[in-house]
Amino acid sequence: MKWLFLSVVAVAALVLVPNVVADSATHTYELHMEGPNFGTAANGDRIEVEGMSNFSVHPNSAGGGGTFTHTNSSGAVMGAGTWAATELLDYQSYGCGIVHFPEGDVILPPNFCGGKVKLRVMLTTRIGVLPAIMTVFCIIGPNPPNSAFSTHSEGVQLDIPGVNNFNHSSGGDNIIIQTF
Repeated sequence: MKWLFLSVVAVAALVLVPNVVADSATHTYELHMEGPNFGTAANGDRIEVEGMSNFSVHPNSAGGGGTFTHTNSSGAVMGAGTWAATELLDYQSYGCGIVHFPEGDVILPPNFCGGKVKLRVMLTTRIGVLPAIMTVFCIIGPNPPNSAFSTHSEGVQLDIPGVNNFNHSSGGDNIIIQTF
């Protein structure tokens, strides 16, 4: 009985240890927002973001940039400019290689991944440079959280302190590609 218990513990350790090591490994990714990604604020204003970012996990780093346009609830442009990623704040992977749809699963290349990417960004506008936090949601992978299908669906959120908080993602076209 003791040998059986030790055998089970040894097998479990062999299965679990590689996952722990893999989670602390250095990984690099590219976030592609080739089509518009949208976020909505409580007052009805919308943000549209496009661009590309490279980011690395362990150690955290980020670069890249793109464009954004802020419109009010009537569709009038309130502001526009460029964004530049300055820091990776968090990356929560949903996994890679599959998208779940009600009609059935779609198998993707194994380095096509999903997750929540949270970046510190600098927005350059006609009135100056503003710090912001941008969060991009990509619903690829076998493990998206249940919240991924609510206010945190595919798309972008952008918190511009003192200006507006577009804290509901409302659609988008993005993908995270693992490069290493």
